[in-house]
Amino acid sequence: MMLKTLGDRLKSDEFLLTAMDGETFGHHRPGLDTLLFELYQVPEIESVTMSEIPNRITKRETVEPLPSTWALMRKDLEQKLPYSRWFDESNEIHQLQWELTNAALATIQKLSPTDPAFPAVRASLDRAIHSDQYWWASASPWWSIEMIEAGAKDLKDTIEANPAETAEIKEQARALYQKIIYTAFDWQRTDKISGMIKAADEDVTQRITREMPHIPLEEFETMVRNLETQMETAAKSREYERAAQLRDRVQELQSKKLDITGSA
Repeated sequence: MMLKTLGDRLKSDEFLLTAMDGETFGHHRPGLDTLLFELYQVPEIESVTMSEIPNRITKRETVEPLPSTWALMRKDLEQKLPYSRWFDESNEIHQLQWELTNAALATIQKLSPTDPAFPAVRASLDRAIHSDQYWWASASPWWSIEMIEAGAKDLKDTIEANPAETAEIKEQARALYQKIIYTAFDWQRTDKISGMIKAADEDVTQRITREMPHIPLEEFETMVRNLETQMETAAKSREYERAAQLRDRVQELQSKKLDITGSA
């Protein structure tokens, strides 16, 4: 199907840039690891690394890249919010997270690099500054109170661990941590979070189904059978968690069969 989709582009000098998280293959999408290995074996598709591309390009043009991310949606461009999943000004939790983040970034400036406490505080800050906490607070459509809490705690702990920080700032950090958690639970208990997730999920699904070419029914059935075979193999090997993931993936595909193939 990929060869058919690419068509004459395979005969041109174009490059198709691909970048995906490693855990997408086999973890987030059980069975996709097999597809990846199969793609590497297709003789019509030549794979090159990013570092090899400059040596193969003769025509060059200087451009100014637009602010963007790998998760960018068309509506984000239209609203000029390229980083909405990490900082959406209308998202109260994002605002609180970044207030705490900026406080953690500021605290390291109050500690001399020669201070014995500096290595531990700096290591704590490095662990705390990770994007997952904002991503999972976006509810677009991904949401996890556990990830939100873990990120906020790391930031709070960084500030509290700094002997050069004031008691007032440390208390503010604790208050922000609590407010982030309380707000997240309030969203969870009400229809707010479910509504946000539903709206975002529909947006993503519509984009995928609109832009993705239909897969022939025969190819779809083959794909499902391969997943079922992997599921049975995993179960026989007592890899029950992986078998359950494969089962869920089969059920997900079957539920979207009409959108994917155009056939019920």
